[in-house]
Amino acid sequence: MRFSICIPNYNSEKYIERLINSIKAQTYKDYEVIVVDDMSTDNSFEILHKLKEKEPMWYVVENDHKRYNGGTRNVAVDLAEGDYIIFMDCDDYFYRPDALEKISEEIDHTGADLIRLPYHYLVDGGEGNIILAESTLEELTKSVFVAPWTKCIKRELFVPFPENTLIEDVSQHIEQMDKIKTLGHCTIPVMVWNCRNKDAISKKEGKNPKRGNSYLRILADLLDIEVTKPYCIEHKNWRIRNYIKVTREKLEEIERRYQE
Repeated sequence: MRFSICIPNYNSEKYIERLINSIKAQTYKDYEVIVVDDMSTDNSFEILHKLKEKEPMWYVVENDHKRYNGGTRNVAVDLAEGDYIIFMDCDDYFYRPDALEKISEEIDHTGADLIRLPYHYLVDGGEGNIILAESTLEELTKSVFVAPWTKCIKRELFVPFPENTLIEDVSQHIEQMDKIKTLGHCTIPVMVWNCRNKDAISKKEGKNPKRGNSYLRILADLLDIEVTKPYCIEHKNWRIRNYIKVTREKLEEIERRYQE
């Protein structure tokens, strides 16, 4: 099997059917879909569970405790059997029915460890395309936009995400890039990033007290990871310096809160 499409789900009943339909509409069929529900409180898990009964290559499982996006993606990858992993968020969807076909063609052409995936974005002010075409692995490592769904990765090279944190992709990206040797690109948008979803965790996490704790956690994660490539070491150290500054501000905020 070429692709395992791994989807963390949480309270997506407004959007999940659109994602499902965009996958089922793909012209390329050599894939499986693994959806892991992170203890949703709406009807999205029931919608997915009904789908599982009709689609033999769709697997729907439920976390027995809250694991957030990082841990939920890890569960999906543990179950995956495809040669390549594609991550999708539950409120996003494929931009075009030949998206998987285009990704597969790039794999056939380059045999790359990682295929960079351009996307179409939807925001309140409009929409447009973003073509991600870093020319080197060093440029990609230092990119400011490292969302998991912008990278199709060989499963055997996958690095697990930190769990129980709202910032799961920064340290994972650096550690992941330390293992990647070859890079390919799709030249057309294949994903849609739905920034209009007001219920997305990324929209609410700024008000979540756990967000502040995540800055402390990500600093610890960055200090813990071991990388060998010079540009991965350089970017790790740059991130550490920046998060030391942010962490200091957060610690001062926590101190004020507990002194009141």
